[in-house]
Amino acid sequence: MAVFGIASANANDEISNFQMGRYVSTNEALWRLLSFQIHERYPTVVHLAVHLENGQRVYFTEANAAQRAERPPSTTLTSFFAMCEADPFAATLVYVEMPKYYTWNQSTKKFQRRKQGTPVPDWPQVFSTDALGRMYTVHPRNDECF
Repeated sequence: MAVFGIASANANDEISNFQMGRYVSTNEALWRLLSFQIHERYPTVVHLAVHLENGQRVYFTEANAAQRAERPPSTTLTSFFAMCEADPFAATLVYVEMPKYYTWNQSTKKFQRRKQGTPVPDWPQVFSTDALGRMYTVHPRNDECF
C-alpha cells in the first residue's frame, strides 16, 4: 500500500502519518477480505485479585481514611473465601473456577450464582457458562504469596 499526498511543510496531519506508517500484512489483508472479526470477546474473562490477608488495594481520602482502615473493601479473593463458608457448592471449587458458576457484582463486591447457563448435575439452581477466571501474575520475589 502506498499513499502519496501534497501538504504544506508545517501541517501535522495525524491521519496521513498513520496511513503512511501502517503496514498491512497478507494475513491481516486476507482476514479482512473474508470479513472475519478482528477482535472477539468470547469467552468472558474475569480478572481475579491475588493478595495477602488484609493486603488488598485501598483507595481513601482524608474524610474516610479511618473507616477504610477499619473495614477494607472486599475483593474477588475475599469474596471467594466468604462464599466458600456460606455456599456448599462454592466450597467444591478452586478460585479460578468461580467465574464459571458465579458472577461478580461490582456494586456490592460479592459473587452471585449465575441465573442462566447449563444446569450442573446434582446441584439444583447452579448453572455454568464458559466464563474464565484469570489471576493476576505474582512476581517470584513476592514469595509470601506462594
